[in-house]
Order: sequence, then structure tokens, then C-alpha cells
Amino acid sequence: MMVPSVANAGRAVPGPVIARSCPACGGSTRSDLPYGRDGWGTVQCTGCGFIYMPEVPDHAAVATTFEWSASYTAEAARRRRASPILNRLDQITRVRTRLFGRRNPMQDVRRHVSAGRVVDLGCGNGSYLASAGAGYGLFGIDISPALTAQADSLFREHGGYAVCAPCAHGLTLFEPGFFDAAILRSYLEHEPDPAGVLDSLSRALRPGGIAVVKVPNFASLNRRLRGGKWCGFRFPDHVNYFTPASLRALAEAHGYAVTMRLRDRLPTDDNMWAVLRRPG
Repeated sequence: MMVPSVANAGRAVPGPVIARSCPACGGSTRSDLPYGRDGWGTVQCTGCGFIYMPEVPDHAAVATTFEWSASYTAEAARRRRASPILNRLDQITRVRTRLFGRRNPMQDVRRHVSAGRVVDLGCGNGSYLASAGAGYGLFGIDISPALTAQADSLFREHGGYAVCAPCAHGLTLFEPGFFDAAILRSYLEHEPDPAGVLDSLSRALRPGGIAVVKVPNFASLNRRLRGGKWCGFRFPDHVNYFTPASLRALAEAHGYAVTMRLRDRLPTDDNMWAVLRRPG
């Protein structure tokens, strides 16, 4: 639940900072957690246990100063300076990704939906989806005007287009039941209003439509070992921190049936996957 703007409290951000109640259950009681940086912090809801940042940049700041590609590059540089040896080891272990390939959410879409319209929430420049979306109508929503323009150009080659808007609003610009599938890859951890997005997405999906979700796994062993230096922490653009249980609870609370296989939520993996289905 979004509540009024609060003072920046020394954080170097343009414009207001938005205070939030628990974005999962709306509760206002919470306990502080020892994870944060540069004036940003994390808390845990004492009602449902969800972990989140209680103050976040507004959408205008996220679309400009904290635009994803820029913040990703800045965070990678910060980690190289802070932990050069660990960063180098991490890069070496990622050879397995280059050898065996990254998991693409379109693989999950194809297992459930043989053809149709697919929307990518937080689509960025669209290149990720366009490279694997042959045979589907491709659509996207993103808050960055520059990235949305690039995605729009690519998606129009696949019978779709991209919309520049916060996702909860952008989804309302489509007819009910318009989409057969949605991709939320590395998106929900950035979204200030995940509950509102899941509600808007339920309206925009056809009965039986699916959403493929990938988010960092706060329950991973690596997070437990590395604490505040865990790779899943990114301040201030990762505003929600999911565990398999909290992701399932949030999705089910908004009417989705959740499939999360063991290999989708391994404790040795810093990320986890789930397929959400709108009941038919």
C-alpha cells in the first residue's frame, strides 16, 4: 500500500521518496532488518513476514536516475571495487551460463501456450523477448521512455507494441483477457505495488492464461552466508525481497494458481521461478 511522500532523509534522489506499508498485506507494523545502504533500508512485516524497503524512489526517479540499465552498470562497478576477488570468482562461475545458456521465460510460455499474445512487464529495450518470441504477438510495458521506444520498434515487427507507463496502469490500457501469457522476469523485485500489478494482470490475462515470474531468492543459502553483501541486494531499485513462500502467498492471495517445482526454487540458486495461472 502506497502512502504519502516522505523526506529524502539525506538520500541523493531527485523528487519525493514514497513511503509504503507492507506491499503484500497492507500491514503497517514492521521490524527493521540489518540490510541497506546509502540511507535505504529493509524491514520485515510483522503480520505476514514479507521483506521490503519501506521508502522507495517515485516512478519519475526510477525512470531516469535509477533507470535499470544505468543502475545495473553502476552496481556492477561498485561490487568490483568493494569485493574484487569475490566478483572475479562470480564471473568465473558464470561460465556455466555461457556454456549451457540462460533460462529464457519463453521456454515456459511455449510449454503452456502454443501461440498468442505475450506481454513483458518491465520490458526494457525489448531485445530479450524479441530474440525468443518468434510466432507470438509481442507487447511490453516499461516506465523508461527511451527503452520503451526501442522496445516498441522491435515489438511492432512481431505484431505488437510497447507502452510507456507504470505497469499497473499500463495493463488497464488493454482489453480484459487480451493476453495469453505474461513475463515478469527480474521485474517484481523492482515494483513498488506488486499487489496492484498482479490484480491488473489478472484482468488483462485470458482465463487460463499464465505469467512466468523470476525474482531473486531471499531464502537462498548464498544470502544466508553473505548477509548484506548478497548479490540480490540492490539499493534503491530492488524494493521487494521474495522467498518461495512469500511469492506463493502473494500470488495466491490475488487469485492465481502457482506452480513452483523444486528445481525452480533450489536453495543453492540466488534466483527462483514460478508459473502463475489465472483460473479458467
